[in-house]
Amino acid sequence: MNRRDLFRQTFLGAAAAATARVAPAREFPSDYDASKELARADWKPLFLDDHQNETLVVFGDIVIPATDTPGAKAALANRFIDAVLAVETHDTQKSFLESLAFLDGESFTRYRAAFVHLTAEQQTELVTFMAYPHTLETWDENAPGSYRGHAHFSNLKDWISRAYYSSPAGMQALGYTGVPGGVFEGCK
Repeated sequence: MNRRDLFRQTFLGAAAAATARVAPAREFPSDYDASKELARADWKPLFLDDHQNETLVVFGDIVIPATDTPGAKAALANRFIDAVLAVETHDTQKSFLESLAFLDGESFTRYRAAFVHLTAEQQTELVTFMAYPHTLETWDENAPGSYRGHAHFSNLKDWISRAYYSSPAGMQALGYTGVPGGVFEGCK
């Protein structure tokens, strides 16, 4: 292929992309409940593969465990994140996947197993180290000033917390009753 053919194909490709019709936005009925789609028994990830999804579930359960309110796993935070990532920009998707891969990489480095196959104690220990890298004296005593794992931990934690606290379970955990500012009782 010569330069003229390359230029012609590039130009035609750009022209086709510029004139392509944008798909119309999907319309939903007023009573549509998107959470029912996420709660379906036959749900499959749109963006993540099964291993990445399971890693996200386990990580989320460590960051926001079930207590007197449901945790990230019960709130289906992983499913919400998957749905959002499916329509996010390539850079955002890449950043998220890099953080998940770093978590598994650290797991393999330290324990010779994927994060989902570690014991609960090992998973918690690894997540704690990533969250507070310079507080565990047994690991990386000579670690450089900025441990890359902390940024990846923060990225994953931010995704989990945003997904959780925008779910019905998360709003309940915050004390949200469905009425902004609570119930107005009027003057007495």
